[in-house]
Amino acid sequence: MGKKDNLYSYVIAYGSLPQGKRSFRFEVNDAFFRRFEGSEISEGRVSVRVDAEKAGSFMTLAFAMEGNVKVACDRCLDEFLAPVAFEGVLTVSFTGDAEEDDFSEDEVMNMQPGDAEVDLAQYIYESICLSLPMQRLHPDDEQGRSACNKDMLAKLRELQQEAQRVKSENSPWSKLSAGGAAHK
Repeated sequence: MGKKDNLYSYVIAYGSLPQGKRSFRFEVNDAFFRRFEGSEISEGRVSVRVDAEKAGSFMTLAFAMEGNVKVACDRCLDEFLAPVAFEGVLTVSFTGDAEEDDFSEDEVMNMQPGDAEVDLAQYIYESICLSLPMQRLHPDDEQGRSACNKDMLAKLRELQQEAQRVKSENSPWSKLSAGGAAHK
């Protein structure tokens, strides 16, 4: 697989896959994330290893993903590279009617009996997104200080101080204390 990302880069041809175990490697790149409209990830490089085991009309896929993706910082809005790592198991059923209960804790993808390929792009994308932390912040530098955009942090502090001042001026307690001081 070259640098170009195409539609078939993340497909396993189930029909021609022999029974037993086999490993696949995929490289996720910037073009991959551009395929997903409105993606919170703008760029990235993630290595994906899939250990597949085909048995009858089922295939078990064990995923291991590791890399970095570019996301916006929740604090300063500048983009930064966030590490991602994911391990999970996906069971693919070619009977069209399997349920997660049939496979303990595995996720299940139902395919129709005549389907010959499994496109893993959506599963890979969702797994990468789910491996991101809930709060995405620039990591601290070597001295333990935030690596966020300093100008944006200064502006945020200024806005917080202004909001605090307005809140205290509009407080009913400030009017009572001001009124009480005038009657003395």
